[in-house]
Amino acid sequence: MAITNVSGTALSASHPLRAPLRWVVTIVATGISVISLDLMATAVGVMVVTSHVLDGVTHELAIGLLAVTYLLWAGALGKNVVANWRLLELTGACTNLPSKVMFEVARRRSSSPRVSRVATAAGYIVTEIAKEAPYYAGAFGTALVSDAVDSTDALIFLAGTNIGAAVYEYGLAALSNTFLNRRTRRSV
Repeated sequence: MAITNVSGTALSASHPLRAPLRWVVTIVATGISVISLDLMATAVGVMVVTSHVLDGVTHELAIGLLAVTYLLWAGALGKNVVANWRLLELTGACTNLPSKVMFEVARRRSSSPRVSRVATAAGYIVTEIAKEAPYYAGAFGTALVSDAVDSTDALIFLAGTNIGAAVYEYGLAALSNTFLNRRTRRSV
């Protein structure tokens, strides 16, 4: 039995290893993605704080900067949500395990491409938002126990992590799209 994506392209399930392999690829890609994102975001956050470029910034301005970086991150996240959907649609695998789970559940319960897209995006976005908790705990925890770090420094660190995460998300979206475009050209 062949499973088709929204475009009608067959995702062949005739080979017994294909469906399990998609899950394995997704699990491995998720692990690599989580580690890469954390390294990138943390490195940029530390770099922004330790560069002292924003020394003397008021607490209010740091909050404003953080808000702007969330907009940047949200834009990048949107690009990667679309790329993730394309990966799932065309290969059956992706870089976010909860997104794949939601994709599979929605695909089995509804024939609507919209339902599948929304479920896939929700799985991805909820995961990415949940990944914010350790950054907040680390930044404000450090501010609580250290005389060298205050809440403004914590906000600046978080703004830096958002910049790093945005760069990562844009980069992953570009990499995914490049892979899919090359794959599509080879199959034509």
